[in-house]
Amino acid sequence: METIVACSTPPGTSGLAVLRLSGPACRTVAAVCLGRPEPSHRHVYHGPFRVPSSDPASPAAVPGEILDRLNFVFFPAPASATGEDVLEIYPHGNPLLIGRILAVLSSLPGVRPAEPGEFTRRAFEHGKIDLLQAEAVGQLIHAETLEALRNARRVAEGALSAPLKVLRESLVDLSVRLELDVDFSEEEADPDYASWVPRLEAMRRELDSLASGFEKGRGLGRAPRVAILGAPNAGKSSLVNALVREDRLMVSNVPGTTRDWVEVTLTLPGGRVQLVDTAGLGRPADELDAMAMERTRRQWGEADVRVWVEDGTREAAPAPLPAMESIGGEAADEPARNAVDLRVRTKADLADFRPMPEALSVCSLTGEGLDALRTELETAAFRGRGLGEDPLLTTERQFRAVMAARDRVEAALACLRGKPAIEILAFETREAAGHLRELLGEIAPDEVLGRIFAGFCIGK
Repeated sequence: METIVACSTPPGTSGLAVLRLSGPACRTVAAVCLGRPEPSHRHVYHGPFRVPSSDPASPAAVPGEILDRLNFVFFPAPASATGEDVLEIYPHGNPLLIGRILAVLSSLPGVRPAEPGEFTRRAFEHGKIDLLQAEAVGQLIHAETLEALRNARRVAEGALSAPLKVLRESLVDLSVRLELDVDFSEEEADPDYASWVPRLEAMRRELDSLASGFEKGRGLGRAPRVAILGAPNAGKSSLVNALVREDRLMVSNVPGTTRDWVEVTLTLPGGRVQLVDTAGLGRPADELDAMAMERTRRQWGEADVRVWVEDGTREAAPAPLPAMESIGGEAADEPARNAVDLRVRTKADLADFRPMPEALSVCSLTGEGLDALRTELETAAFRGRGLGEDPLLTTERQFRAVMAARDRVEAALACLRGKPAIEILAFETREAAGHLRELLGEIAPDEVLGRIFAGFCIGK
């Protein structure tokens, strides 16, 4: 098997970077580049990284040249993250230096650049983790909320795999027993089918419970959308700039400056949210203005949190609701879909500002009230997202496998309720166990693995 190499830290300048190698050439690299022919296991070394005497990687590389003085650690197989020999090298984080070292490493016999997710895939293929845990590794990297991080960590540690493996073994045991009944039906008494019913019903309940948490689990990793709504010139864009502490959006006293919705990321203690600045709602001045307001109404309907912004120097008025036909034609008795979650009055620094008890008073110029608004956004964006005791399914693949297993268990129960046929019962339980094996990656077609690991970053 070829040895793979990649930088595991993001592009850019940093104090240190992490270069990883996995495969049989790790010992050779330690010998020819780092001067350690027999590196001790899990020992941190410090020393020079030299260009090998036969290196053809670059005309600018001088054989024997020291590129950096750095730390490195060797992890022997099978006691490593991938199950293979692994070498981690920690050079200084200069992109030019990292590029030269990677070029040298990639030029060595049997060493090539890693594909996206290839380190994690090798860990899966060597039995270090199952497919659920592999997916959780990717979610740990890309999660945008704290709850998504917590769920990914628990799944990566096996909190979801363990009960599923117990369930799979129960189904395999039941299938084997039923198949034995088929083989020896003439020699033994009729099996007691009634004794299997409570076991199958318990399995179905467990699978139903897993499936019921999927919608919440899928939403954990997505940053909540916070629509910033209001009349033209209410100070929406200025408020977004103040919240993110950057001049990201164009601000003007001319009504209608914002013609289309614009997304800006805001990081809160609970995770990231997408602030969606929208065109002002009011009487359209022209056809383009009307189209912009229609887009605003759609953002209103799709948002997780709706913030109504109004000019605090003007008399307060009720926040309007968008026309229901403009956001999909749903019934008009859906207040949860259309209600304003937060109300904000801007320009709190002006003498003619008029506060309201039910609204937050803010000033985008001085920062007054912004901390309170961030706290309210945190509560509104992440309420109801807390995890329970059990980890959650997060991908369509996981959900489909659980539902397929659940349907096969239900089919077995339906068979038991009628005139039981041992062959059918054995088939249904075997199929249910097979779907759980697919879920865990014990049966995994290459195209499925390719799709999963292609979404990983290079170096992981």
